[in-house]
Amino acid sequence: MKKILITGAKGFLGSNTVKYFKALGYKTYGIGHGSISNDNLKRMGLDYWQKGDVSISAILRFKQSFDVIVHCGGSGSVKFSQEHPNKDFKRTVDGTLEVLEYIKIYNSNAHLIYPSSPAVQGEHLDMPIKEEYIGEPVSPYGYHKKIAEDLCESYYKEFDLNITIVRIFSLYGNGLKKQLLWDACKKINKSRDEVIFWGTGKETRDFIHINDVISLFNIMLRKNNKFIIINGGTGIKYTVQSVVEMIRDIINPHIKLSFNNQTNKGNPIYYLADINKLERHGFKAKKNLKQEIKNYIKWVKNLDD
Repeated sequence: MKKILITGAKGFLGSNTVKYFKALGYKTYGIGHGSISNDNLKRMGLDYWQKGDVSISAILRFKQSFDVIVHCGGSGSVKFSQEHPNKDFKRTVDGTLEVLEYIKIYNSNAHLIYPSSPAVQGEHLDMPIKEEYIGEPVSPYGYHKKIAEDLCESYYKEFDLNITIVRIFSLYGNGLKKQLLWDACKKINKSRDEVIFWGTGKETRDFIHINDVISLFNIMLRKNNKFIIINGGTGIKYTVQSVVEMIRDIINPHIKLSFNNQTNKGNPIYYLADINKLERHGFKAKKNLKQEIKNYIKWVKNLDD
């Protein structure tokens, strides 16, 4: 039986990765913060859990070698990185270095999947972003992700490690209690007349469902080259305004929407994945945003009932 280690296994991406690979027959191991009861371990699909920061010593306590390591641990917020750059650095950069050192010394045959972000490339014109584009991050979050990517590439070059970097665009899905869909649902649900959002509404995003991201992880386990950076997106762009209008029209079509026209520092204006490399690897996103927004709204409503 193959073994997979997921860091940050209690988070949105990590917990869904656990369930997916457990269903494929993997023995699942997780590291993260907080304790988990045996009942919750079973419900999550985790066979073994290690409480604490991501470190070599924590991984060694499993006394196992892993076929796959998905390193979801680390910071996941631009705002957090702006307010706590030191903590963000430690979570993102130091944690990644610990994983890489562990693989180099103890588990060199493991395939590392590192979920990254197009934030490493910063601002871009209103056109698809190729993986090869070299930009400049506009937040500590982006800079720290870029350092982590560079570490991954250096360990591949120096020590021949097997590494896949997936730059995930705007991740969404039931269970995610942050980002645009969550904020829009909560604000519109509470309002009786008008909801005001940040920005102009003309900002564009490429939304990719959690199920599609994890299926991409699985596809990349069969790649031929030892190191690859690949976009995790759909190649379809939506304006922020069009998305909040979709949500508004379902919840309460009478709500007025407006935007404050202020710049949301740290978040680039345009995000759209170039999917040529994705398609060459046989990936195509299956989830439809409009349908999944309906599912997401139902999920949020059930939380409030």
